[in-house]
Parts: sequence; C-alpha cells; structure tokens
Amino acid sequence: MGRCRMTVKINSGNQNKKRRINLSKTEKAAEAALKALGRDNIELNIMFLSNQKIRALNRAYLHTDKATDVIAFPPGDGTGKGKRKGEKGRFFLGDIAISSDKAAGNARAYGMTFMEEIVLYVIHGTLHLMGYRDATEKSRNAMRKKENEVLQKVRRYL
Repeated sequence: MGRCRMTVKINSGNQNKKRRINLSKTEKAAEAALKALGRDNIELNIMFLSNQKIRALNRAYLHTDKATDVIAFPPGDGTGKGKRKGEKGRFFLGDIAISSDKAAGNARAYGMTFMEEIVLYVIHGTLHLMGYRDATEKSRNAMRKKENEVLQKVRRYL
C-alpha cells in the first residue's frame, strides 16, 4: 500500500525591503504547520510587509488605524462559503499579511528568534483562516494553546 502524500502549496513574498526573510524556510515551516493541523491539499498565500503597509491594510479592511502583527483574509465573503480551488485543484485557504517589523520587535521583547516569531504569525493567521477566533479571553486562550502546540511540532524547521 502506498503512502498518502499531503500536498500543500505556499506562495510567499517579501515587500518589506528593510527585513530579510528566508522564504524557503518560512514555506517549509508553514507546510509543516498545515500538516500538523491536519490540512491537506491546501494552497496559501503569505506576504511580508512593513508596519506602514500593514497599517494601510488594517485601516482599509478592518477600519483600525494602526499597525498589527498579522491579518488573515479568507477567500470569498469570509464566511467560508466562497472558497475557491487553488492551483491543481488545491483548496485555497486564503491570504496572510504579516508585519516583519512587528515580528522583529516582538521577537526581541519576548525572547524568541525572528523566525520563531514569523512562524508563530503564520500559524496564527492560518488558524484564523481555519475559523479560530481571538475576540474573547476564552477563544484567545484556546487559540494560543493551539499555536503553541503547532509551534512545538514545527520548531525543527527553524
């Protein structure tokens, strides 16, 4: 009996020229995170931005005029009903915008490496795209617990 091969495609890019991002390492960690979350046949877009650019997105889409660490954009109307097929029939999970400036500052503040913080944001954004919310203390705690579980599983890729 052959092994079932999980197919995950991560499209990433860095628009923040002040911060160097190892996109290959980030994509491998993101793939491992999706697999740890039991997601197969997925396509996901990740874009790294400056604080200025993520602030503009936050203002335009979430009506909050400040920089934030990560914003997740599900496809369609955000209800989960409008998800389209990605390349080669993959399920398109959505887009994640990450402030690499915030990641650098928070990594220093919380004693993590820059890559650990980046991957934590990828996990956080992915969980949002999967339906996790962090609006209440209870939901925030559940989400943080899941983030830490997944981060432990993908640390070897960092």
